[in-house]
Amino acid sequence: MTDHTTLLRCIPLFADLPSSDIAEIAALVQTKHCKPKQTIVRQGDPGGDLFVIVAGHLKVVASDVDGRDAGLNIMGPGEVFGEVSLMDGAERSATIIALEPSELLLIQQQPFLDFLEAHPKTAIKLLAVLSGRLRALTERAEDIAFLRVSARLAKRVVQLADRYGKQEDSGSVRVVFKLSQQEIGDLIGATRESANKHIRRWEAQDLVSQESGHLVIHRMDILRELGDG
Repeated sequence: MTDHTTLLRCIPLFADLPSSDIAEIAALVQTKHCKPKQTIVRQGDPGGDLFVIVAGHLKVVASDVDGRDAGLNIMGPGEVFGEVSLMDGAERSATIIALEPSELLLIQQQPFLDFLEAHPKTAIKLLAVLSGRLRALTERAEDIAFLRVSARLAKRVVQLADRYGKQEDSGSVRVVFKLSQQEIGDLIGATRESANKHIRRWEAQDLVSQESGHLVIHRMDILRELGDG
């Protein structure tokens, strides 16, 4: 049987709660396992429950009325999602898709709202998560408005390497999950062709390489400079 108490202690939102509070949340939790490319929630679906990522990486996608997708973010272990519809009860604001085999914890809306009402410190930390989401969306909009594609791409690649990179013996940094050229383009608000053009140029300059679908960064220093615009 899965020890939800141990898993919850690894999640920043809950890590500093006393054991009694952790046990209370653990009693509300269900485990969900997802396959690669599986849609976990879809934009426009009824909202409510909160999800906690235990293992795996997920992408966040928004779609317009014409069905065009915009990749908004990548999330990994320790992060939560569904907090917007948890708080307002409205429809899901984005689609969440697993990039790889993933394990999630699901916490039902009303029991968790009851917990937050009795534990305002956790509610405040959840507000901080919401604030972080808003800041990230604002920064993305500013980048699309003011940075060239090459700068946006460099900035995003560095962010992915900083958050989800694994240092190799050579000193290079490998992003631990696979991303297609289309997914990379979506994340920076550019076409697949445009993203691919810049990545091929960087490969020729030995700044990055692509190995079995993984992006490997060889010169983080140069990409940081490029990302500064």
